[in-house]
Amino acid sequence: MHGIYFSVKNDSEGFRLSVNPEKVEVVNKGNGEVYDIAKLGNVNIPKSVELKEFSVESFFPAQDYHFLVAEFLEPAYYIEKYEKWQEEKLPVRYIYVNGSFAINEIVTIENFTFDESFGTSDVNFSLSLKKYVPFGPKKMIVVKKPKPKPVAKAETKPLAKAKSTVLKKATPPRQNAKQTPQTYSLIKGDSLWKVAQKYLGNGNRYGEIAKLNGIKASDYKKLPIGLKVKLPPK
Repeated sequence: MHGIYFSVKNDSEGFRLSVNPEKVEVVNKGNGEVYDIAKLGNVNIPKSVELKEFSVESFFPAQDYHFLVAEFLEPAYYIEKYEKWQEEKLPVRYIYVNGSFAINEIVTIENFTFDESFGTSDVNFSLSLKKYVPFGPKKMIVVKKPKPKPVAKAETKPLAKAKSTVLKKATPPRQNAKQTPQTYSLIKGDSLWKVAQKYLGNGNRYGEIAKLNGIKASDYKKLPIGLKVKLPPK
């Protein structure tokens, strides 16, 4: 069954939508630049693609309908969460599983609208999301080149017969071209994103762990405790 999940703060806070949307949209925009060249006309110069965009439209049920796919929660609960995450500028984990394609991205909430209609208490909503790429300033360390020491004038001495010395070039020890991956046993509350963040220094490398261990996107939410996973080189 299709499922859509939202979470923040390394999955410590989040929920699954209780009503699956009719459409899950992904937009990949190019960023080419068009130039007019004499005798050739317009040409398009490809550049880096823009950040991926997503949209979700559904409704928050006001009662516990029989068709809900997750725990019933009042519409006010979802509204409060989305508005809080947006106001606090929190990156949000957006997961879509068991469809023809899978989504597992860190996003920002660009637009959140909701309304009531048709005389019911159900709340219609739409979300506009954009992929988030972590960034931050790096400290630059300037290394000053030491000033050369003055060379003392050498005294003139009779030349001694130099002994011929054969220098042997030391051969560096051969390193293993391939590092053996380490393993890690999952504990309660673990996710591939948490493991990648803790041991690889970047949660977005969860996909490398999944690929190395043959884990499908549909299994991300049901990994058994104690499962041993190989870790790629850091």
